[in-house]
Parts: sequence; structure tokens; C-alpha cells
Amino acid sequence: MDLFRFDPPDLPDGAVRQIAHDLYGVIGETTRLRGERSQNTRFTTPDGEDFVLRIASASEPAAAIDCHAQALVHVERVAPSLPVPRMRAARNGQLVPSVELDGRSHRLRLETYLPGITFDDGQMVSLSGLWAIGELLGSVAVALAGFDHPAAWGFMPWDIANGLVVDESLNEALPHDARELTERARPRIENAMATMQRLPRQVVHNDGHAGNLVRIDQSSDRVTGLIDFGDLVHTVTVADVAIAASSLVPHQADPVAALAALAAGYHSRRPLAVDEVQAMPDLVLARLVLSTLLVEYQLVHVPHLASHVGAERPGTHAALSRWLDIDPDRAASEIGAELE
Repeated sequence: MDLFRFDPPDLPDGAVRQIAHDLYGVIGETTRLRGERSQNTRFTTPDGEDFVLRIASASEPAAAIDCHAQALVHVERVAPSLPVPRMRAARNGQLVPSVELDGRSHRLRLETYLPGITFDDGQMVSLSGLWAIGELLGSVAVALAGFDHPAAWGFMPWDIANGLVVDESLNEALPHDARELTERARPRIENAMATMQRLPRQVVHNDGHAGNLVRIDQSSDRVTGLIDFGDLVHTVTVADVAIAASSLVPHQADPVAALAALAAGYHSRRPLAVDEVQAMPDLVLARLVLSTLLVEYQLVHVPHLASHVGAERPGTHAALSRWLDIDPDRAASEIGAELE
């Protein structure tokens, strides 16, 4: 599916350093970071500043990259205390400059780098830690509530409301073990798709999984920042809770209590409606099914991600399997009680 655009450039480090110097005047030590649709490089300058240079795929629409940049500018303006990256313009004043590589145009973004480390897949997180994550995600949602951009309404593979969760070609291509899980989920997924038609929508971050949530160090589960606005999309607002929950909740000792704590933190900043609370357990399931579908797709079709997602595959299956055993009505009831 060409719409996925999992095709970032793969430039030598020397070429990336030259681009950073020419366009931004940035020099320093570099570390390559993972990326689905962009080549991402961390720069540490001689005076100790840290930046991330993102060189987008040539197939990524220019408007989409502009949307991501403008969203960060908007958040900085309306909620300057939020711990998210800040955009840095190029020497020529452009927020999203471009470079020509092999006859194709690539858009660039330079962002500040948030100190700390990300959460680990499968990490145990305290209820207070989950509450704080929800609070941060709710704060970002409130900040983005006044933001819009035409490109935010475009297709985003990781949008749980875009229909991919019930896409026949993706489901039919699954290996037996994955398909067995998604078939068990199908009735609830179809119900979730119908429910999402009536839930509130806005532009949301849409990617608050463990790898995009920052903490100080390995001894802490207290969130200190949120990174990577590259999956930004206009979708159901409460998707942000479902995305974080699918990454953090299924492996906790009490998954339902964990989801309730995450939701309560979110609710403290952006109040949840009754319909959103009722839908939440199945929206978590929708994200887990979408992750299963796209992990399997990437294993076959996206070589630069195969080794990473191959390592993620057992955890994705385990999380989906465990969440299928959760009673959604009981979970919604416990979330509602936590919000009272």
C-alpha cells in the first residue's frame, strides 16, 4: 500500500552533517535515530545543545511536514510550558526547508531534543506514573484543540479511525497466529468503528506510546516529555488515551486499574465524555489490532523496520491476547468510577 510511505531516505552520516551545517549552521556529534518515514539524526553541538534533524521521505507530502511543524509552533505559542520539542528555522528563515537528493525533493525539520530516555516496552509503571502520562497527553490535546491544518485531515496509517483495522487485504495477509487474534477481536472492532463515528474529534498527537514518552532515567516512571509529532492527525480525540494504553497497560499487574489511572490523568486536563469512557476499552483493542496489522505488513514490506518490529512482534501479540480477555463493560465501569 503506497499510502503507507514507510520509505525514508538513507543518507550517509557525512551528507546529513553537511545538510545540517548548510541549512541550519548546526555542527556536532551525530547519532542516527529510528524513523518510519524520515531519516532522523540527533546532533550534539560543541556547546552542549541537542537537536533532531528529520529528513522526510520524498513521497511525504510537503503539506504534511508543514502541518507537523506548525503544530509544534502552535503548542509553543498557546502552552509554552509543555515539555515537547521546539521548532528551529533554517538560516534562510524557512521553518520547513527542502533539499534535492537524486532529483527528488525532501522536506526538513530541525527540533530541539528533550533530555532523558524513553519508556521501555513492557515496563511496569505505577498508577501515579500512568496518571501523570495521562495528564500530559490531556494537556497536549487541550493545546491542540485550537489547531487545524488541511493536511491533518489526510490519510495517516496509524489512525485507529481510518478503516485499516477492518481492511480485508491486510487481514487476509496475516500469518495464522496473528489472524487468529484479530478474528477474535473482529466483532468488538466493528462495534468500535461504528462508535467512533459519533465521538468528538480534533487534531491529536496520535503517537503517545512508550517510545515517545520521555523520563529522566531508568529508575523513574515519571514522564517528563512527549516527542515525535509525525503521526499527527485529525481523528477521535480520545485516541490519544487508547494509543498510550495499548502500549503501557496490557502488561501491568492490573490492566483495568492501569487504564483507569491513565484515563483519570487525561480527564484532569481534558474531561472525558460518557461515550468516550464507554468506548475506551474497545479503542485500546482497535489500536492493538492496528499495531498487529502494521507490524506484519512492515515485516514483509519494509526492510529498514523489519528487525525492530520483529522484536516487537511477540509483545504485540501478547498484549492483544491479554486485552481480548478483558471485559470491556467492567473496564468502562471502573474507568467511570475513577473519574467520579
